Amino acid sequence: MSNSKNMILLLLMLLSAGLGFAMRPTIVIADELPPIDLKTMVPAAFGEWQEDTNQASQILDPERQATIQLLYSQTLSRTYVNREGYSIMLSIAYGKNQSNALQLHKPDLCYPAQGFTVTATRPTTVNIFSRPISAVQLETNLGLRFEPLTYWTVVGDQVTTTSMNKKIAEMRYALMGRIPDGMLVRISSIDRNAQKAYAMQKQFSTDMVAAIAPEHRSRFVGNPATQ
Repeated sequence: MSNSKNMILLLLMLLSAGLGFAMRPTIVIADELPPIDLKTMVPAAFGEWQEDTNQASQILDPERQATIQLLYSQTLSRTYVNREGYSIMLSIAYGKNQSNALQLHKPDLCYPAQGFTVTATRPTTVNIFSRPISAVQLETNLGLRFEPLTYWTVVGDQVTTTSMNKKIAEMRYALMGRIPDGMLVRISSIDRNAQKAYAMQKQFSTDMVAAIAPEHRSRFVGNPATQ
């Protein structure tokens, strides 16, 4: 009897392993789409915002360079300034392959890992063409550097705000035998007034997406049909 149970368990394990192998995604959807070129897709000037090359050194990316090169196919870091002199730091990370081994690293983890203190985390929405995009706001500081930030992530064509949302999106693609790409958009300001910073970041987000060519927008804010 014991041998029979062991045999059944062995067969179930082999079946499970076989199904897992058979369902392993093999098609990288990024290979079926126009290639990503963040530097050209995101304009250096739009609305009242202009890239401020003199302030590029303000950007403090909370991920080590080796990790960035491993995880992401492309990154973009710029500082923009408006007519009133208000500065916004934009950081976009794109990964062609969002498999279990290669995942977007969210600011919630990256900032504390680099010495920042996260004092508040809250969900929010950014309205893009009257469409609400789910995002996250963090209040962070490193010594006297107070950096409120807004970020959102896109897996394939779907905006994901929680780990559960992200996993569901990845499983949806996996069931179709496809491997999604992923993008993280982070917008931050060095500002002690968090509410002012968030208002400016939302305006910047709307202006930026409006300036991206329509055929590329879904790569940055997802496809409304799948939300």
